[in-house]
Amino acid sequence: MKTHLNQINLPTPLKKIKDQVLFRKNKLFYNYQQYVPLIKKFKNIHKGERCFIVATGPSINKTNLKLIKNEVTFGVNSLYSILDKFDLKTNYYAVSDGKVWERYSKPVSKLDTTLFISSDTGRMYLRQNTSGNAIILQTKGYMSVTGDFSTDISKYVVGGHTVVIDICLQVAYYMGFKEVYLLGCDCDYSGTKTHFDGSTPSNLTGMAIGEYDKVFKAYEVCKKVFENDGRKIYNATVGGKLEVFERKKLEDVING
Repeated sequence: MKTHLNQINLPTPLKKIKDQVLFRKNKLFYNYQQYVPLIKKFKNIHKGERCFIVATGPSINKTNLKLIKNEVTFGVNSLYSILDKFDLKTNYYAVSDGKVWERYSKPVSKLDTTLFISSDTGRMYLRQNTSGNAIILQTKGYMSVTGDFSTDISKYVVGGHTVVIDICLQVAYYMGFKEVYLLGCDCDYSGTKTHFDGSTPSNLTGMAIGEYDKVFKAYEVCKKVFENDGRKIYNATVGGKLEVFERKKLEDVING
């Protein structure tokens, strides 16, 4: 049976360290809890609607984002840098990777959007700043390991090795979207450039190349949860290697 930190009797010097650890842990938990009432306001606010989640794969350079100007959209990570090009404003935005946040936090924080952050970014944010305008989601475990998907993001979200899974799909489910369309989710890690701006995983993410199979496992979990509730995730990415979801062309979706 696992021993809880509170059950350990330690000498005075070590007890001080234990008390400091518990204080930081409890403070972090309290900071997460502050966001619960706000998060609950998003429950089913888009029930029965559709949304578009725009990731940052190279295929974005082949995607006409002007087509989704009047749609409900999620943006992630470095997408902010090309929003003006397409006259696009995202309704929601997400960052979960700490290295991405360190690099892009200033421009992302200035966006006129609702910002969700989790995982390493959430912990960093809470330790450094609790007065900003981001909504912090507590992260619990990894989807590819536990098979868990959070249907109640006011409690936690499950890590999925990519911000689209870490935040966007679980938030979209909580908001009640019936159809979700993925753009820029190339999932092609065979080349040296895996983002639309020419950047590579080594300077943007903390995940090793060999772990990308976990992304596909997590997408399988997402698909099952959505479809069991009569909802659908579609892949409207141009090309790429994500074949978990039914593919649809963006032009057909918008003009259909």
